[in-house]
Amino acid sequence: MPPEKYADRTLTIYFPEKEEFHELLEAAIAKRLRTSHFAREMIRRGMESESAPRPDLLQESSQTREELSRLRRELKDKSAAIEKMETELYQLRHQSVLQPSGQDHYSEDLIDLLKEGRTWRGADLLKELGVDPQNRIALDIITKQLQNLQDLRLIEENPRGWKWIG
Repeated sequence: MPPEKYADRTLTIYFPEKEEFHELLEAAIAKRLRTSHFAREMIRRGMESESAPRPDLLQESSQTREELSRLRRELKDKSAAIEKMETELYQLRHQSVLQPSGQDHYSEDLIDLLKEGRTWRGADLLKELGVDPQNRIALDIITKQLQNLQDLRLIEENPRGWKWIG
């Protein structure tokens, strides 16, 4: 609290970020001024350079923020739709794996990923293949392929994930 004699001429400023506050302090120190004098001078200069906020810039800024928000929502929606379609495509290509008399078909993408030589966690494989982890059928297809490849001794499962050994 300021002394009572200054109570009718004080201004309290809250900064949105600590960094902005520290920048002001550092700038005041660099100019060898007390913070209050520095802030008052910056406010005065701002008032002299432009007497009032420009409504056209405020409106443009608001419209830009709204458009950005709309585009982010669209991107999120389209990304979700793409992921769903990739999962369905994977499922359609490889559903014969689940058939008891079905021929063993293996995803070339899965085999290429495994052949890279690194150990793959299940979640990373799903992400790389563009498969939705919530899609039970697609998970069954991938699991069956991994088990068949393991039975053929082409891959092994260790605590860190799946690795090509073939």
